[in-house]
Amino acid sequence: MIDFVEQMPIDSITGAQYNPRKITSDALEKLQYSIKKFGVVKPLIINATSNIIVAGHQRKKAALSLGLKYLPCVRINSPNVRDEIWFNLMHNSIETSKTLIQLEDFSVGKYCYCPPSKIRINSEPGNVFICSEIVKLISRYGEWGSVVTDANGQVILNAEYAYCAKKLGYGVLTYGIPNEYVSEFLQCMSIEYGKYNFDNLGVKTYHQFLAQPKRLSTDGRQANSSILYRKYVIPIVKKTDSIIDIGAGRMAYVKLLKSQGFNIHAYEPSLMMKGANKLDMKNIIANILHAEHEVKEHGLFDYCVLEAVINSVVDDEFEKAVLITCNAVLKATGSLITCTRNLDGLKRDCGRTKLTSGASGLLYCLDENNYAFTMMGDIVFKQKFHTSESYVALLEKYFDDVKILSCKANYIYCLCKQPKQLSIEEYEEYLEKELNIEYPGGFKHNKHKGLMNALLTQVAARYS
Repeated sequence: MIDFVEQMPIDSITGAQYNPRKITSDALEKLQYSIKKFGVVKPLIINATSNIIVAGHQRKKAALSLGLKYLPCVRINSPNVRDEIWFNLMHNSIETSKTLIQLEDFSVGKYCYCPPSKIRINSEPGNVFICSEIVKLISRYGEWGSVVTDANGQVILNAEYAYCAKKLGYGVLTYGIPNEYVSEFLQCMSIEYGKYNFDNLGVKTYHQFLAQPKRLSTDGRQANSSILYRKYVIPIVKKTDSIIDIGAGRMAYVKLLKSQGFNIHAYEPSLMMKGANKLDMKNIIANILHAEHEVKEHGLFDYCVLEAVINSVVDDEFEKAVLITCNAVLKATGSLITCTRNLDGLKRDCGRTKLTSGASGLLYCLDENNYAFTMMGDIVFKQKFHTSESYVALLEKYFDDVKILSCKANYIYCLCKQPKQLSIEEYEEYLEKELNIEYPGGFKHNKHKGLMNALLTQVAARYS
C-alpha cells in the first residue's frame, strides 16, 4: 500500500541541496495560481527517513509563499543521495498522459486510493520506454506515483503511471477535478514549473570522459569502431600528414594508426589506466610532451580529430576552450574533423515505441542549454547535444569554412577548414583552461607550458 500522508507539516519537509531544477519568478506565480485554484493535487515525494524532498521542490516553494501549513506527501525509502537524484530526474520526465485509463474508484476534490481491480485500461501506451522507466521505479521503490482524474474517472494526468501500476498489481492514489475545471487544469499542468539546472550536482571536468562514446577496443575488436575515423579520417589522411586527436579516449585509434606508420599524436586529459578506474597521469603528461616536441620540431598539425568531445564538455566555457585548442593546433591549411551527438536523435529515442538493445538510459533530462545529466556508479557527468544548425553555428566561431559531412540519427559529422585568427589573450586563457584542467583534490599537473608556448608562437605566425 502506498505510504501517503495527506497533511505533512510543511516545516518538517526539507529541500535537497542537490535540487536539479530552478524556477523563474513568472513560473512561480503561475504555480501559485494553480495551487490556489485546484489545491496541491500532486503530492510531494519525500525520503521516508529524512523527510528530504525527492520530487516537489517547486510545489513546496509555492506553498510556503501562499502560507500553507501542511502538504500531501508520498514517502519512499531511498538508499542514498545518488538514487534520489536519479529518481528526481526520471520522475520529472515520465509524467505523461497519452494512455486511456478509467478509474472506477475516485473522489472529486479529495484524495482517494483506487485498487488495481478498479483500474480499467482502454488503450495501450505508445511510448514503451517511458513505461519501462516507470516500472523500474515502481519495482525499486514500490508505489510512489499519483494520478488526477476528471469527474468521470478518466485519468487526465500521469496515465502511464496508472497503466504500469495496474500491470504490476498495484493501485493508484488519485485526486478528482470537476469537469468544468479540467481544461484550465490541463493548461496549468502544461506549464514548465522548473527548468533543469545541474549547478548543484558537483559535476567534475575529469569525469566527463564517461560521456564519450566507446570506440575500437584495444584488443582490436570492431564492435565499437569509430565511424568518424573509419569514414572520415582514415580515408583522407596520409602518413606524411601530422595528426592530433583532442580527447582521444582510451587511445585505441591513435595506437592503431601509429602501428600503421601514421604520424598521429593525442591529448586526453581524462585518460584512464587500462583495467582500472584511475587516471593515468603519467601518460596524460607524456602525450602533452610528445605533442610539444612535434610542434617545436615540425610546426602545427595538418589534421585535428575531435570525436564527440563537444558532447562531453562540462559547460559552455569548456566547450569554448576545446574548440580554441582545436583552432590553435592547426596550420592555416589544416582541417578539423569532428562529430557530436545529435539532439534530433535523442528526441527520437525518447519517443520510441519499441524497446531495443541499448534503450536503457536514453531518457535524458535536458536543461535550457541542451545539457543532459546522467550517472555511472557514483560518478556524475553531463552530456551536451546539438542540432546540425547549432553545431555549424558553433564551429563557425572558430573556422571560416564549415561543411556538414553527414547528419545521422545519432551524430553530426563536420569538416572545418581555415581556422580563424583569434586574439592572443583568448588563446592564452583557453589553452590554459584546456591543457591544465583541475583533477581530484585541486591537483594540476602544470606540465603544459611548453606545449602552450609553442602553440602561441606558431599561431602568432600562422598567417604571416
